[in-house]
Amino acid sequence: MNRRVTSNDVAQAAGVSRATVSYVLNGRAGQSISTATQDRVLAAARSLGYTPSTAARTLRRGRSDLVLMLLPPEPLGRALAIMIDAASEEVERQGLRLVAHRLPAQGGAPSLVQSLAPAALILLTPLPEPELAALAASGIKVASLHQALEDPLAPDLGIGACQVQHLAAAGHRRIGVAVPPESGYAWRVDVRLAAIADACSRLRLPQPDVARLGLDAGEAAAVVDRWRAGPQPVTAACAFDDEHAFALLAGLAAHGLSAPEDLAVIGAEDIPLASLAVPPLTTVRMDARELGERFARMAVAPLGGAQDPQGSGASHSGQLAEPDLPPVRLVRRASA
Repeated sequence: MNRRVTSNDVAQAAGVSRATVSYVLNGRAGQSISTATQDRVLAAARSLGYTPSTAARTLRRGRSDLVLMLLPPEPLGRALAIMIDAASEEVERQGLRLVAHRLPAQGGAPSLVQSLAPAALILLTPLPEPELAALAASGIKVASLHQALEDPLAPDLGIGACQVQHLAAAGHRRIGVAVPPESGYAWRVDVRLAAIADACSRLRLPQPDVARLGLDAGEAAAVVDRWRAGPQPVTAACAFDDEHAFALLAGLAAHGLSAPEDLAVIGAEDIPLASLAVPPLTTVRMDARELGERFARMAVAPLGGAQDPQGSGASHSGQLAEPDLPPVRLVRRASA
């Protein structure tokens, strides 16, 4: 069995010291190594098939080449998948690797960080204060949209406000909200409901009528029936995402009703099927790719990797500034 090629083998082949090999292969700045010597070391490493030891490098640096992205305990939707892909591409451009991990509801972020020793951490899910304190004590660089923001509604990215503003501009005053019942969505549901309630207050509308709704036509039909009953019926609904908007459209159809005549419906995300709904779905689009790229830049910039471009929204504290959040955009179709 062939033994592993070491940096000492590269040093002997190139006729240099192991320290020189380390400086060249690890890209350390501030060393006066000639271009010819660097080329000789790199050529020797290629010819020998040398690959650096990840474990040794992690021990030496105190961190690995990984950027850890912690995901909420919810199904992987399209927007989240796009964010992961975009962040992964951006991180890899800096010579690092992204690892995405769905954090269970019971938490455990500090122990996971300790075992992986990541170079940086991207939080797409909120953490309890004790875990945040433990991460801060570890000195790890954290990019987060959910903590240390002046505006607690910022994590909603303006989606709920955009939905309410559009419905109010169309003359609707009594608004319903359809959100998933699963506990895994709790943090995003809470932020969305707070954002919608805030928008209603600002526009002097009654507080919204909230329905916890699964992706089931029968459940949706019952919600539609309840909303339309009473002296002040709901005339328009904000759906948590486009899938829940589809459920509401199915609930309307079960009663022989349609949008927007009987209930205006607006979704969120603008998935590819939104334009194929009956009627085509009015929704709010968020640039998930841009958000993923910004998270990655926030995470790696403090490591001396990516430089934060002007206007990317990264602050010195490693947080994303609210005014520079990727904008959401209303996609006006026929359902609302």
